[in-house]
Amino acid sequence: MTARGFERHSYLESPVHRLDARAKIVGLFAAILVCVSTPPDACLAFIGYFAFAIGFLIVSRVPPGYVLKRSLVVIPFAAMTAVFLPFSGDGAFTGGYSFGIGGMHLSRSGLLLFWNAMVKACFGVVCVTLLSATTPFPELLRGLERMKAPRIVTMLIGFTYRYLFVLKEEALRMKRAGDARGYGGRWLWDARVIGEMAGTLFLRGYERGERVYLAMASRGFNWRPPPTDGERFHAADWWFMLAAFTWFAAVRGTL
Repeated sequence: MTARGFERHSYLESPVHRLDARAKIVGLFAAILVCVSTPPDACLAFIGYFAFAIGFLIVSRVPPGYVLKRSLVVIPFAAMTAVFLPFSGDGAFTGGYSFGIGGMHLSRSGLLLFWNAMVKACFGVVCVTLLSATTPFPELLRGLERMKAPRIVTMLIGFTYRYLFVLKEEALRMKRAGDARGYGGRWLWDARVIGEMAGTLFLRGYERGERVYLAMASRGFNWRPPPTDGERFHAADWWFMLAAFTWFAAVRGTL
């Protein structure tokens, strides 16, 4: 998949897509900060946060399946880190549920911690997915630069993002070469060959990066990207941030 294919939904036409990247960055990251600071037992508040995300999704016209698919890639990693939390609480004071096997039990405080970690991780992943699905990556970088983010940071992020697709093409080229030679690589004893292929991919990627650097240096690149033109906020951008902050203030007021 190319960068254009990965960002295919960020070029749709909708009121959300027409918003300035800075407004979406501020609004969605403010939503994440408010969600993270919410007590775990405030279920109505979390319903309000996800209602905002659903409304954002509906207005953006991004397919819900796309957001769900992208979110499910990250959520299992959060579940792996939080899966032991239900067993870590002290059931003597908070109560719990015993398995009757070797003293194992689920504590209510541990279950509350697990719920807290998962619901906040899910909301954060959904917000980041919505941001990337409604804003082309170059506009995100320009928005960060206009928000006075260090240029070296935005430049490295841009290079990393684009170079991932280069590495993917190199890996696919190696896979096609292996398939043409009848290599399957599905068994444990093929681990050595797979490791050698990974090392070869690293060397090819290093050499490719060196060639890219020499090509950029020959064209006068001096590690100083050209400054971006300043764009002023429109009325829709201010209304979006005002509506988002008002919604979250009203939701937090229910605590």
